[in-house]
Amino acid sequence: MPEQIPEELTSQIIERLTNSESVDDIIMDVCNEEGLDWGQAEMLVKRIHAENKNKIVLAQSPLLVLLALGVFLTGVGLIVYDLYQIYLDYVYFSKAFVVYLTLNGEAIVGTFFLGLVMIIGSLKGMQAVWEAIFEWMGWWSSE
Repeated sequence: MPEQIPEELTSQIIERLTNSESVDDIIMDVCNEEGLDWGQAEMLVKRIHAENKNKIVLAQSPLLVLLALGVFLTGVGLIVYDLYQIYLDYVYFSKAFVVYLTLNGEAIVGTFFLGLVMIIGSLKGMQAVWEAIFEWMGWWSSE
């Protein structure tokens, strides 16, 4: 397997992986174009995929990234709003806060847990995408 991979071949493989083409088809084409055997071509495609995983993941799902980010931020917004509402209720009903919260707090508790579930669902459902985003931003590293 060549140590130096031509930039044109790398770009072509990344584009085909981004388009979710069959890995076997990509390997076969690399075998035919570069004169490599199956094992060498497979290692080459896997190496290029591993080196560019985040780029491929982010390019595959731009709409899903925006949707997941919207769900995540909405969840955060609900939690912040509920915490602020609890603070205001505490200030306003200071002596009877526990009684007030017991009688009227189910909406606050419900939306707080809804926000929490939205955050967890967004993070879990789009784990690979979030890892790529956080690594791209320098907030997290997969190593």
